[in-house]
Amino acid sequence: MRSTPLITGALAVAATSALIGLGAAPGNAQTPDGQIPDPMTPGVTHERGTLLECTGTAGTTPGRANLYQNRTYGNHLEVLVHDGTPEEAGVSREAATPFVVGHRVRATAKIGGRKVTISGTATPTGKVERVHEVVDDGGLHIVSKGTHRLLAPVLTVTVGDRTGRLTCDGAFVFNLKVTKTSSGT
Repeated sequence: MRSTPLITGALAVAATSALIGLGAAPGNAQTPDGQIPDPMTPGVTHERGTLLECTGTAGTTPGRANLYQNRTYGNHLEVLVHDGTPEEAGVSREAATPFVVGHRVRATAKIGGRKVTISGTATPTGKVERVHEVVDDGGLHIVSKGTHRLLAPVLTVTVGDRTGRLTCDGAFVFNLKVTKTSSGT
């Protein structure tokens, strides 16, 4: 079994979205009735999307950005500036349009009245990792099987009038069959 915390993080984003009741699925979500399915309900989903987990600085401002898009659960952006300092501030939002289109990446958010922009490219490396992850969470036994097609992002982050480079340790396109069954606990 190969376990990656990235899938777990992605599932946590989807679970959080369902728990706070984000309602209708964004325009790109592939659901028959336009509603985001409850990720904490037993069943099988076929999930495809992109995950970019990045850190960097804009000038002297340290930051972190997670861009998660899933055709089943929608597009989620989390941005944190002044990461690890007393001035730390962040935002998490859902978007109707994808952040990654083709190889182009673009996402924006406002934090403390300042615009934060993430832009650049994410091109496939040609490497594909097989994924088989088993997680027990919230009374569910979750098995994810599929692939991660690794990406080589070249991204910048702009906070206000300062720009810097982002490094993305987690960057891939995923194609997963996720089976959730009651764990009986």
